[in-house]
Amino acid sequence: MEESNLMPEDKNSIESTSDINKDTKREDNIEQFTEFLEQANKKEKEEDRANSDLKSEVIENHDNSLFKRILNDGFDGITSNPNYKMLALLIILLLNLSLFFVIGNIGKAFLRKTGIM
Repeated sequence: MEESNLMPEDKNSIESTSDINKDTKREDNIEQFTEFLEQANKKEKEEDRANSDLKSEVIENHDNSLFKRILNDGFDGITSNPNYKMLALLIILLLNLSLFFVIGNIGKAFLRKTGIM
């Protein structure tokens, strides 16, 4: 009977050491995994910061584009005041219309002199 009692104790001691080894391996694995996750989060944060810096640089460069300058400074380049913009556009249109009539009258006079009209 003594031998039978000794054998289960030996098995229990072996099982308990294997359980302890498994627990320590699990803890080590958990620690390694958490360290890996922390490093991955740090890398993602650094990449996000770098990407946001690049985006802000692109946006700042985009502010200097022709479209932004037209929106900020106005179509005529004089001002961003809508009333002055409208006045400048009206003057430009009147100049174009008067040139159209002047060239049209010159053309009509030329055609009359040549006898075509």
